[in-house]
Amino acid sequence: MNFLTGTTKKLCFILGVLSFCLFITTAAKVQLTEAAGRDLESAFQGAEQSQDGFLEDFDRGMADNWIDDESGVWSITDKVYRMTGTGTGALRASCYNATFGDFAYQVDVRRMQGNLDASQGLLFRLNTNGDFYVFALASSGYYSAYKFDSRNGTEVIPWTTSSAIKQGAGVWNTMKVVCKGPAIDFYINGTLLKTVRDNNPYLTGMVGLVAVDEKRSDQGNPIVDFDNARLSISGRLSPPDSPVN
Repeated sequence: MNFLTGTTKKLCFILGVLSFCLFITTAAKVQLTEAAGRDLESAFQGAEQSQDGFLEDFDRGMADNWIDDESGVWSITDKVYRMTGTGTGALRASCYNATFGDFAYQVDVRRMQGNLDASQGLLFRLNTNGDFYVFALASSGYYSAYKFDSRNGTEVIPWTTSSAIKQGAGVWNTMKVVCKGPAIDFYINGTLLKTVRDNNPYLTGMVGLVAVDEKRSDQGNPIVDFDNARLSISGRLSPPDSPVN
């Protein structure tokens, strides 16, 4: 991993947080407060639901359980949840409209178009203070994790290469986090990459999806797809954690 490549990915991610903080302090914070007053079952309208969590494959052609960042880039296209960006470098995000504590959370993700060094992945434990974690993957073969409050970001896992990541445009990878109190396990395609224990953890909040809206000059605007989002409170996910697309 050369310096320029690592710096590019890091800057894409950190600069994108500036616009995402606006999302946190407006729509998401209001919706999260409302969601906290609902029972779990009522939050799962339309998704395949159980007492153990949810499965959302977007096959219904809707994402009515999701709160996006109101940027206008999110849509259901060909039965996937798609971020069709504008190339501004902003961090785009959408969150599932319910709160969770300990869980396993898994999503299939691919970058169809755009800068392969730009990142996409999972957001989790977003709370009403605007605190959250992100697990990020670049389709060029790298992953990282961040911890954010409403103003600052801290690298939990630095950008690291992994043979577990399937590289290239249009290639699916399955990302998973397993949260048990202060301990967080990070997986890609069924491979445990790292376990982190946070000494000052965020313990509850929303889960969601993130993608950096970054393009290369020789390509069109970025497109990132998400599918088969599923969460299990017990930690037992089905089907197994490998891409199904």
